[in-house]
Amino acid sequence: MSKKDRLRKQSQKQLEAKKAAERDEQKEKQKVSESRAAKKLRRNARRYNSAVNTVLKVLMCLPFLWSGLYYGGIFTLGISMGQMDDVPGRIAAFIGIGSVLCLTGLVFAFLSKYAVQFGFIAAGTVFFMNGATYIVDKASERISTGRGLTDEQLDLADKWRRGLYPILIMTALSAALFVIWFIRKRLAARRRQRELDNRPVKSIVE
Repeated sequence: MSKKDRLRKQSQKQLEAKKAAERDEQKEKQKVSESRAAKKLRRNARRYNSAVNTVLKVLMCLPFLWSGLYYGGIFTLGISMGQMDDVPGRIAAFIGIGSVLCLTGLVFAFLSKYAVQFGFIAAGTVFFMNGATYIVDKASERISTGRGLTDEQLDLADKWRRGLYPILIMTALSAALFVIWFIRKRLAARRRQRELDNRPVKSIVE
């Protein structure tokens, strides 16, 4: 091979190497651009998800203040002070314990402990509704027999039902927070696994 041919071949190799380097650089820039776009989408999604969670947490406060704190406090004190002589003291304990558990769950919800908050609120709702249903059933029983009730007290069962049962709305919102958290956790785990699977592997020679 002549010197001229060797120089031409060497020049061709250098040109091909330069083109390959340019292609690699272009691919790298494209990856960086896609990574930035993905990060931006994830950041916007987190902001949106955070807003949804905040709205749900605030909405949870409303039924708790109405049922758990206001009506729950009234019945706990009323039964404990003997103002409802046909209702046993354990009902006050059920409602009081349920309210405290729901309040604890609400605190954990604002701390973004979504699994823990659901556990506390679910347990609190069981205690609370045990006492609430007893009170409503007792009022319905008195209305059916007509014992010691005025005309204004004939809707007592419905009034107490409207006061005590909205605690279930809090439980539903708590469950929604838990489900959203669980789904996001699973999707994040899948995304991490996908990134690990697609991660470039060093060659054996390297």
